[in-house]
Amino acid sequence: MVNKTNFVELVKKFFYKITSSATTLYLTTLGIFIISFGFIFISPSIIGSSYSYENTPIDEYQTLSNNVQIALVKKEFNPENGIMRLDYSLKESSTNSSLSNIQYDISNQDIKNRESQKSEVIRVNDNYLVVIVKDLPKDFGVLSSTINPSYIHPEIQSSNDLENRSLKIYINEDEKIVNKNLENKSISEYQSEYITFQQESLREEIVLKNKEIEAIHIKNKELKELISDLETDINFQTDEEKLETKSAINAQLTSINQHEKEMKEIEDEIENIREKIVLLDEKKKTIK
Repeated sequence: MVNKTNFVELVKKFFYKITSSATTLYLTTLGIFIISFGFIFISPSIIGSSYSYENTPIDEYQTLSNNVQIALVKKEFNPENGIMRLDYSLKESSTNSSLSNIQYDISNQDIKNRESQKSEVIRVNDNYLVVIVKDLPKDFGVLSSTINPSYIHPEIQSSNDLENRSLKIYINEDEKIVNKNLENKSISEYQSEYITFQQESLREEIVLKNKEIEAIHIKNKELKELISDLETDINFQTDEEKLETKSAINAQLTSINQHEKEMKEIEDEIENIREKIVLLDEKKKTIK
């Protein structure tokens, strides 16, 4: 028979076991959580992997200021000499040019090794920058490039819209950007390449304009087929219906004439672009 004293002792032992088990479970769970979090946090450093960074696409313009946009237009890497080349194109959305009054501080970091990379910013002209990153490891993983623009003379601007502005891009290691012939060049060579870049852009513009002409041709073809159907139907219509059909035909003919004028204007634009390409060839010859 269990007396009162023994009963109390049994209850104390029972609750002690429960408390001890709960404490052990809590500490075990906490320990697993800390170890797991620590492994996730430091594993990239241990095994040499890196977190995912969104690769900056080519030819996609991003806002740098209220009036200026910038796009990465070229990226190449030579694993043999550790040189990476990044080309940036700049354009303005208004005629009030401020590009000549902007300077660029561009810093580059190898994210995997958390090291800043030596780099050189070459201002080919106000609309084009070439950045040469040096001594980049073959297996760099991801390069982070930060562009910090500022006005050379902020006092002549209506507002300092570049204050505290910056743009960060990421370049992922990729066989597609490897160019084993890549090396640093002279300013004149970069100027010549910029002219080639302009010519390629102009040729792309011609392709787009030819597509516009083709689209207008298709519209006119459809309108002419509609007119042909209306002219057939008019032979079987009342006088009142004929008046409406003739009005519809005249409207379609007006549209066709307008489209033909548009095509002529686009063709003239294409001719001017072709002339510009030839003139740029002449300009290229003057670069020394």
